Amino acid sequence: MFLAILTMRERCFIWIGWFAVMALALWLRIDDLDARPIHFDEATGAHIFSQRFEEQGYRFDPTHYHGPFLSLSTWPLAKIFGQDSWQALSLNMLRTNAVIAGMLLVLTPLLWLKVIGPRAALGAAALLACSPLLVYYNRMYIHESWVALFGMLTAAGVYYVVQRPTPLRAVLAGVAAGLMFATKETVVISLFCWALAGVASWWLMRLGAEASTPPKQLTGYLKPALWFSISMLLTGAIFYGETLIDAFRTYFVYETTFGHEKPFSYYFSMLLLPKHALGMWWSEAGLALLGVLACVMVACKKRGLSVVTFLALSVLAHLLVYSLIAYKTPWLVLLPWSLACLLGGFVFSRTIRPSGLLKPALLYGCFGLCLLYQTHQSLQASGRLSNHADNPYAYVPTSKNMTQLPAWLNDLEAFTKDQSIEPIAVVGSSYWPLPWYLREFELVGYWPDPTEDIASFPIIFAMPEHTRLANELYGDTHTQLPRTLRSNVPINLYLKKEIWDAWTAPPNE
Repeated sequence: MFLAILTMRERCFIWIGWFAVMALALWLRIDDLDARPIHFDEATGAHIFSQRFEEQGYRFDPTHYHGPFLSLSTWPLAKIFGQDSWQALSLNMLRTNAVIAGMLLVLTPLLWLKVIGPRAALGAAALLACSPLLVYYNRMYIHESWVALFGMLTAAGVYYVVQRPTPLRAVLAGVAAGLMFATKETVVISLFCWALAGVASWWLMRLGAEASTPPKQLTGYLKPALWFSISMLLTGAIFYGETLIDAFRTYFVYETTFGHEKPFSYYFSMLLLPKHALGMWWSEAGLALLGVLACVMVACKKRGLSVVTFLALSVLAHLLVYSLIAYKTPWLVLLPWSLACLLGGFVFSRTIRPSGLLKPALLYGCFGLCLLYQTHQSLQASGRLSNHADNPYAYVPTSKNMTQLPAWLNDLEAFTKDQSIEPIAVVGSSYWPLPWYLREFELVGYWPDPTEDIASFPIIFAMPEHTRLANELYGDTHTQLPRTLRSNVPINLYLKKEIWDAWTAPPNE
């Protein structure tokens, strides 16, 4: 229906454009998907999935680890890949889960066709396809790619409810919000931001800025809000089951991890402030400028005010709330940045199309340059520099020497022949993703503190906070081999001296 207003040439351009955008999005997300070492959060998520998959008594933990949707959505993929145990899991399978969410995310501008038009939807999809932030984390097995997807669905649903509140629209929006709730507890932040944006959008509609005729009073939204809430809770209940009450307890008992406190300006610096690192300039300011341009064009044309106001306030409110919270990680802003992509694509909306030949040509030229540079940054951020500590999108990356650990341990075991390198002990906390790299070994145990009980173990890993005591207990019998677990996080490997001496002895001995 929306393509019917276009000429045949324009329709061909739109279809070819969508094919190119989806091909670009897929390539950026699947190329060398398993090359980057598994992240701390990926490894813990994989372990939670394996507990559920192997029926090891998994139960939702309201103090940490978020909702159950990620692990449940991985189940069919594991079946397809033929992976039925913790030891059999592969990075390709796990990350394919996030890739699917990322590809669906690129399609979400289609939900806005009615209000922004086919050109703007295609432009927004192109921005979603190549944003370095989105590409990087659409390649990581964490909850946030699904949060961004369901958030984009909910945002569209909320806007359409504001525009014309019907029970069906409210239920559909509530289902999307329920999927967000089943994925991560941050849904309440988004609902707050959309409520503010929705009220502003409603006010503009009531002033006659749009052709829509929403209720004259906000009380006209009470029944739709009830339908929204019921469908959201029922959807969440399907996934949480008997732990639904625990899901609400999350807001009172959730424990954040120490060390992630950042200044208010963290997201501004990460996304917008140009910075030179690793031989290139990093910034997604071009996308932000497109969003600002869309707002200016709408203000000048006096058309599309309600939708642009809704999107702009949604982006700003999300970023403000997340900036006010001390706990910050890059992936927390995937949803607001996805909304920013949608806002940036609005520059091509049929309602604010610039007149004259030069202005459209200039607009398309600037947009093309933005896409090219974003794609270049994505290739570098998710490619050869994906694990570099100076990569602005790499957050506490796992050391590449961890990927070599299983092979080295296997070589060591083959060398010792009649002496096993197991059992293996891991001492301390925050040792992830080490268990991922030790999962093929059967006798691996974990201790919170160093103890003499494990002094006879051939291999002991100790976190840095236990170095002094570990040296006292194991220094006489083991050789200390410092390694790097994560960026700026060392770990000590203690190897039995007789094994180390044999391993390092000259061949003629």
